[in-house]
Amino acid sequence: MSSTRKSSRISLAAILTLLTGCAVTGLLFAAVSALEYSKMELSFQQRGHMRAAAIRRGMEDTLELVTILNTLFKSVGVVDREQFASFTRPLLQRYPFVQAFNFHRVMDHAAARRHEAEVRRQLPEYLLHDANRQPLSPRPQHIIVDYLEPLEGNEPAFGLDVASLPGMARVIAEAVDSGQPRTTELLRLEQERGVQKGFVMMIPVYRDGAELGTAAQRRAAWIGNTSAVIRSADLIQKILLAADLLDDRELMLQVYIGDDIRPAHLIYSRGMPAAEPPAPRPLQRWLAFDYREPYVRTFAAAGKSWHVQVTPLPRPFLPYHLGSLSTLIGGLLFSLLTAAFVNSLARRSYRVQRLVDERTLALKASNDKLAEDVAARKRTEEALQESEHRFRRLLALSSDWYWEQDQQFRFTNITGGFFDKGKQDPKAFIGKTRWDLQPEQWNNRWGRDHRATLEAHLPFSNLEYALPGFDGQTHWFSISGEPLFDREGKFRGYRGTGAEITERKLAEQRIQHIAHHDVLTGLPNRVLLQDRLAQAVAFANRSGRPLWVMLIDLDRFKFVNDSLGHKAGDQLLKTVAQRLQDSVRESDTVARLSGDEFVAILREYPEEASHDIAQRIMRAVTQPAMLEGKEFFVTCSIGVAVYGADGTSAQRLIEHADIAMYRAKKLGRNNTQFYEPAMNEEARERLRIEGALRKALERREFVLHYQPQVDLQSGRVVGMEALLRWQHPELGMVAPHRFIGLAEETGLIVEIGAWVLQTACAQARSWMDQGHGQLRIAVNLSPRQFSEPQLPGSIAQVLQDTGLPPACLDIELTEGLFMHDVTQAVELLHRLKALGLALSIDDFGTGYSSFSYLRHFPIDVLKIDRSFVSDIKEDDEAAIVVSIIALAHNLKLRVIAEGVETESQVDYLRRNGCDEIQGYYFSPALPAADFEQLLKQGRHLRTMPLPA
Repeated sequence: MSSTRKSSRISLAAILTLLTGCAVTGLLFAAVSALEYSKMELSFQQRGHMRAAAIRRGMEDTLELVTILNTLFKSVGVVDREQFASFTRPLLQRYPFVQAFNFHRVMDHAAARRHEAEVRRQLPEYLLHDANRQPLSPRPQHIIVDYLEPLEGNEPAFGLDVASLPGMARVIAEAVDSGQPRTTELLRLEQERGVQKGFVMMIPVYRDGAELGTAAQRRAAWIGNTSAVIRSADLIQKILLAADLLDDRELMLQVYIGDDIRPAHLIYSRGMPAAEPPAPRPLQRWLAFDYREPYVRTFAAAGKSWHVQVTPLPRPFLPYHLGSLSTLIGGLLFSLLTAAFVNSLARRSYRVQRLVDERTLALKASNDKLAEDVAARKRTEEALQESEHRFRRLLALSSDWYWEQDQQFRFTNITGGFFDKGKQDPKAFIGKTRWDLQPEQWNNRWGRDHRATLEAHLPFSNLEYALPGFDGQTHWFSISGEPLFDREGKFRGYRGTGAEITERKLAEQRIQHIAHHDVLTGLPNRVLLQDRLAQAVAFANRSGRPLWVMLIDLDRFKFVNDSLGHKAGDQLLKTVAQRLQDSVRESDTVARLSGDEFVAILREYPEEASHDIAQRIMRAVTQPAMLEGKEFFVTCSIGVAVYGADGTSAQRLIEHADIAMYRAKKLGRNNTQFYEPAMNEEARERLRIEGALRKALERREFVLHYQPQVDLQSGRVVGMEALLRWQHPELGMVAPHRFIGLAEETGLIVEIGAWVLQTACAQARSWMDQGHGQLRIAVNLSPRQFSEPQLPGSIAQVLQDTGLPPACLDIELTEGLFMHDVTQAVELLHRLKALGLALSIDDFGTGYSSFSYLRHFPIDVLKIDRSFVSDIKEDDEAAIVVSIIALAHNLKLRVIAEGVETESQVDYLRRNGCDEIQGYYFSPALPAADFEQLLKQGRHLRTMPLPA
């Protein structure tokens, strides 16, 4: 009765289980609630960031719109009304949020009255007025809205003196002093009839060529402003519409302009405002049902701070808290069910204990009967021990099949796995030893050692051997075995296991092949090439027969990869590899050295056949190849090194062939060159010059010579071109063609070019300070320098350090510098041009000579190449020179003729309107001291003597 009452109660384990489940459920509910809150917070922050980023990009685009208008005035000067209207009309159509584009003209009171009278001749109702629509009162300076597009709808602002607006006057002063774009405070637009407010974004316009280094210089050079009147709400609406960010009804978006966030600075608002967020609670993050914290992002644009505030609005409860509610309800249900299950188990244990007591008596009675069975069980266990030991040993050997041998090592048992996997005939094995089946395989040293191991009755493992199968294939096997002894220790034979390892052996062979062959082409790689070449050299030493090593390099292979892709390049390499193998004998070796370089080792060819072999290889390579469905032609350059039993090492042979191949490349590609010792001297000379070139700057071995540039009309020296010279202490004066190309390849030209620019600008400034006038200094720019992203900043720093006016610097560029990426070149050239310097096209007419870039690039000077000037007496060349001069003048460019050496050339160029010349007729390039002497003498073109 007591037991029944006890079992009907709720157990302590069930109560503890319920309490634990409720505690865990509470923790999970709090954690999931925190995750839901974090998810809402992250989602809101992301949406707020997207809108702030979109508005910032839109403001930057709007500033770029005003910058484009200002660039018109920088490039052309102050345009007329028709040009201003035609330029701004497409911008107004594309950007509807722009109320108007303005040009503010700065003038004194007298000029303002004259200006008003001139405009009234065309527009009788035109009136200059202040912010109160009253006629202008005298003041030292007026800032008049002179150009206004569109005029329709903006008439109240036409002729307005914005200096009468205190806020506008202050912002204009800040823009003029800083030289940067500025934006006004939020203001009521004169042109706007509605309630919408706006702002004016403006950039000052300075007089062309004026010094702008200080604020005082900028105020003195200031002639007006270009500005855009922006409807603020329309601008923000368009930005959000373009970014597809207007459809989120869970957010309220507000945009402010000014130093802080307050209603007076509000320019845009979208969304219904929500109630004030509740005061924070200690457990608000865990138990808050909604996210109410606003997102604020501030950024600066055109001198103003912009604030974007995104506030979350109330949202439905259930969709955002489904996880936590499910966790709470599910956890409570699970806790209740688990507690009920534990209580059921506890009641069952009580019943089990009662049954155990009843069965104990019955088990005691059966113990006597079990004792009788113990003796019989021991005998059975002894019989099983030997079998268990046998199979434990077999299990440790891990095999595919099992085999047994008798005392004479004859097979008595082999399981079927050996015959199935190894493709063997069972009748050929039972009753025979291994050496009976294949005597020749076991008569070598390896077989004798194995037989000695068996006769010594020793275990062995992992013995590998091969047997032919009835399928015609060779199969490999690995076996392990151990000797058998009876209880008296007498030898009874062997037993063991075996495995078929043919696949592993084939994989090892494949790995060996991969280690010595190129994966793509299947040709021998560098490792196997060295082995084959060493063998070929040894054979040539023994036989005295010639040995040829050819290094074959594909021409323009990089073009294939760049234009058709690496897949087409790999297909071309495989095609060329097969053609090279087909072009030589099987006894010869063709290997892939690296990339698109191949090596051929040719043995026992007669000496007179070497050229024929090279031609045959070149013809095979140049056959058309189909790549990506297109027919493609590729050529090759071949360098040949001949082994003459003179002790040349194998590696040196490849080096010699490589030197000869580079000689073939230098001679124009698609040819064969045989190595000669002079080539090695040339390579060493190149290395010697490269080593000395790296130390030339440190040792101050570079000098600049200056060639005068003479104006043909006045005969005066108006500039000079800086030319680099290298005065080496041992090599003497090194010609530029010997080191300029090498400096370009090694990248040293960047450091050398920086030195040239710094030195030339400093020298030009020195001559200016000595009273020789503002002479232009021309400095050549290399392709490597042109690709440097810091180039505009470096040139600006040099001009600042030396004090040379930007207008006195002329950067000379070759046509090929900017043909590869025209868009990037246009941007970089405009950045250089913005520094105030001049840009020249050197050697015009010898390169691409595209008229399109003369229209789009901000070029100032064309330099006619000396090859046209030297042949001026020929009709065709003279016509080309005249055409270049006419083209340049039509594009408002100066023309300089290079290489002028005779009086007839000077007369011809002067008659046809060439602006300037440089060349030996007037003076060669001179050291700085000699050039300074030329300036002091005041040498003039008209005073030059006629040539004898």
